[in-house]
Amino acid sequence: MLKTVNHRGFLVRGAALALTLACMTGCGDDEPTPTPIPDAGTQTDAGTEPTPDAGTGPLDSDIAVVRLNTDGTQDTTFGAGGVTHVDFGTGRDGTRDSLWDVRVDATDRIVLFGNKRADGTRADTDRVVARLTATGALDTTFGSAATPNGFSVLNLSNLNDGMRYGLVQPDGKIMASGYTSMPTGVGAQAANRIVLQRLNDDGKADETFGWKGVVTSAPFQAQSETNPEWGMAEAYAAGMQSTGSYVTTGYGRSASSGTVDLVSFRYTAEGNLDPTWGTGGAVVLDLAGDNDRGRNLVVLNDDRVLHVGSGTPSAQNIQAMLLMQTADGQPDTTFAPEGYKVYGLERSEQAFFGVAKSADGNWAAAVGYRAGGDEGTDAILAIIPTGGTGTEVVKATPISTTENDRFWSVAFDSDNRIYAAGFVTEGGDNHMVVARFTTDGNLDPTFGTGGIAKVNVVTAATEETARGIAIQSDGKIVIGGPVEKQ
Repeated sequence: MLKTVNHRGFLVRGAALALTLACMTGCGDDEPTPTPIPDAGTQTDAGTEPTPDAGTGPLDSDIAVVRLNTDGTQDTTFGAGGVTHVDFGTGRDGTRDSLWDVRVDATDRIVLFGNKRADGTRADTDRVVARLTATGALDTTFGSAATPNGFSVLNLSNLNDGMRYGLVQPDGKIMASGYTSMPTGVGAQAANRIVLQRLNDDGKADETFGWKGVVTSAPFQAQSETNPEWGMAEAYAAGMQSTGSYVTTGYGRSASSGTVDLVSFRYTAEGNLDPTWGTGGAVVLDLAGDNDRGRNLVVLNDDRVLHVGSGTPSAQNIQAMLLMQTADGQPDTTFAPEGYKVYGLERSEQAFFGVAKSADGNWAAAVGYRAGGDEGTDAILAIIPTGGTGTEVVKATPISTTENDRFWSVAFDSDNRIYAAGFVTEGGDNHMVVARFTTDGNLDPTFGTGGIAKVNVVTAATEETARGIAIQSDGKIVIGGPVEKQ
């Protein structure tokens, strides 16, 4: 039976920083070099990472940022011929640059969120926030070092950092979400903790948040002195409510091993865990005792929160999932009786990874993939009316009928058109792809070719995907993702 599960007697705690941060006097003086750590938990759903992290791909990668005109053609006035290559650092041992999100600020500067391999002999990964100018040049006024170079790099005590999504606030400050596996103090045990980082507009740590701009939080800590094992929690994304508080989505568990649930917490503008969120300070969604995951979220104009991800209502049946919460973290029963909906789109596995809202507050959109069986992976799309009128659309939207394709990210323009970004494979060569939809779920034939624009940054390459997308104020479309270094 589908159910929402509240706390099961475990303690919920927040920590401003329970672990000393390495190099915090110049967190970013660590030279660039990257890769994300794999997600924790019993993992069955595919597609967790946007590209392979070890072994099977090139020794190194760059981040490619591309701009398209409003008709879907490549904008050759951007960067070098329409593309900017950003090198976070030198890959090694199969670990290389990764990107999870792309945002633009109020002046159309482009903010990138990802990871790099640590420098020197270190084997861990560091968090990277980079900024480009509106026209695609590295913004050398931005950075955490004494001499800014376009990059803010965070090293958490030489531990593997898992950067995920980010946002640019109306005041220009930058929030980055994610998680890091940290020792618990119990033998060799370690557990993933939520890590939130806030930067000022110049890329330096915002010291009014947490400790030196960073909050680490282990909400599912030991139940008692006689039971010192911890659970784990991750923050795939964080969204800001009108109060200045941050709501997270991700997944976790109270036990030290086993299946995971979608989990959500709220932190104050200063970085303190908010006990008024949900029930006792947390939202835990468990459909049927199997793995359920939050992958992204968006805060709507009325402070409701839409989470997207995957749920498992029955064995071997991973479905795409939407969860709508009220402004205080309760299930929004106007969306669904228990606040959530799951969608099985004719495959054994579906998941949403990207989500966005329209500026007028009337629409939200989610994108992801479906997979399983003998058929290839297909992109999927959900369009949700959030302003009181409109028709919900949830469907598969394959770019290719014969090869793999997938959407990772989504954005709205000022005309409420929906842009879904990801990749399509053609003859073994991955291409970045952007599709434009109207709110009725149909492709817009005035964009690209039949509503679809493709970009092939590196030919004959398997590591190429549009991992993030953002729309500048003039309607131009910015996409970014990892590509093989040439």
